Amino acid sequence: MNMKQTPKMKHSLIAALAVLLTFACGASAEADNKKLKIVFMMGQSNMVGYAAPETAWYLTQPAYQPPAELGTYKPRFFNWNHYWRGVTYALGSEEYMAKGEALIAERAASRKLWRERIYGNFSRTARAAGKTDENNDWNYKEWGDPPHVRGIHNREFLDLKAEEAGLYKRMEEYIESPENKFHPKDAIAEIGKRDGYIAEELKRVREIYLQGTKPEDFDTMAEAEAALKAAAKDNEKKQFPFENRLEYAKFLKEHVNLPIAERTYIAAAGELRSDPMPEGKDFKQASGPLTVGWGQNTGVSGPEYAFGITFERLVDGPVLIVKVAVGGTSLQHSWRPSSLANAETPFEKAAREARGEAKNVQVGPLWTKAMAHIKEVLADPGQFHPDYDPKAGVELAGLVWFQGWNDMNNTAYGEQLVQFIKDFRKEVNAPELPVISGLMGHDAWKQSTFATEPNKGMLYAAQQPELKGTVDLVNTLPYMPVELGFLWNVEDIFGKDSKEAEKANYIKKRAVAKDGTHYYGSAKFVYLTGDAMARKLANLLKGGEPTIHKEVEEILNGN
Repeated sequence: MNMKQTPKMKHSLIAALAVLLTFACGASAEADNKKLKIVFMMGQSNMVGYAAPETAWYLTQPAYQPPAELGTYKPRFFNWNHYWRGVTYALGSEEYMAKGEALIAERAASRKLWRERIYGNFSRTARAAGKTDENNDWNYKEWGDPPHVRGIHNREFLDLKAEEAGLYKRMEEYIESPENKFHPKDAIAEIGKRDGYIAEELKRVREIYLQGTKPEDFDTMAEAEAALKAAAKDNEKKQFPFENRLEYAKFLKEHVNLPIAERTYIAAAGELRSDPMPEGKDFKQASGPLTVGWGQNTGVSGPEYAFGITFERLVDGPVLIVKVAVGGTSLQHSWRPSSLANAETPFEKAAREARGEAKNVQVGPLWTKAMAHIKEVLADPGQFHPDYDPKAGVELAGLVWFQGWNDMNNTAYGEQLVQFIKDFRKEVNAPELPVISGLMGHDAWKQSTFATEPNKGMLYAAQQPELKGTVDLVNTLPYMPVELGFLWNVEDIFGKDSKEAEKANYIKKRAVAKDGTHYYGSAKFVYLTGDAMARKLANLLKGGEPTIHKEVEEILNGN
């Protein structure tokens, strides 16, 4: 029977449909909330993590301002000193900048040449054979005696050769040229402004991770930890007084408010020095609640800690971080993805042919081990997170990549990273998986942001049409506590007993970890970086556009 609908009936039908739709959407949202969000975090030492929790004290302080004199302090040799690095971050016309690039290339070529002569063909065997031509032996008269005969260190010998070639004189002339618009002393002055650029990030990180912690709370923590270590030593136990990461995390939360994740767990593999090798494995693995202590050992952290604490505040439901990180590894070799096992990228092939080398590429051993670990986790997520609901399933939420130090001269980094992302997505069956890459932040000056091959390569990958919109970058340079690198030079200028040296040594003791090789082991750097990575990934997950493209314009325009 056909019945004509009245306006009232139509309104009733629409209302019923709206209720049903609301119910369906609510049910869908609830189901999504129960899904286990899985985030992959991978890389080398940057991702391994060396941030000591006691260095979070520096987050309670204004940034150290190095004395202005350090901007003109010029030691005899380069040795990564601030003044000589002035060649790298000088600013001027294109012609002027090209001269600086040529000087840096000349120094690199000089070091390469003499390093090869030290470690290459010029061995004792060659000397014993009586070879005296310039291609085979140190006896070649124009080379002089090798370093060990002269009684000097190889590194100093390389600098001596650069000095003999007049490189340092020309570098100084370049830095002091009127054409230079960014002198090393300008960089010192810039340090005082850097925390102002990241004021919002600092405020947020202090609120999340310290929650009102005072500087003196770190003194109380240090005293308590020292007492526990002394007791453990007396009892002939391990010097580190905590049986596991969670115990240590509770101790830190009690004294300095460092949070413990509520809904986030971690399944880590790779460089975990404090963990035993699992039986039948050749790759260290450990899992548990996310806390401080998932870095190189149970007393330090990588970006995973801050990432997880922030990320669970931005998303609904349980989170599982799958971390694989090993120091001293390269994308070109260690992490080389499966599609490049017997193939080369165009840049890679051109560079190899220019060197006159034969093709020799294979899948990276770390790629193979990482994929095995990841597939083991994905096969049984409930083994790694107690809140995993098989009915709700999982959501592969993203990949965070923080690597590049061992690829500094790898001109094919961008092409290789594109293939890495494509292959990874294929391996985990997530063709649109969001990706966040962390730029290397060692120089910490805006003009050096894209001066290294890895940073240029990450930007290249983010701009590729097949990846654009799903890949974002975190510029870690503003977070790098570059000022801490000047602490070691203060005594050279002011003397060991000076007030400046006393101040510098106190800050060094509090803000720099004992193993401060990577970003000075600074919790300030790692917490800011992890927090930014989490926010960028959460933005992509919610359908937001990558922000790096706008940031790049600002960097290149000098803003």
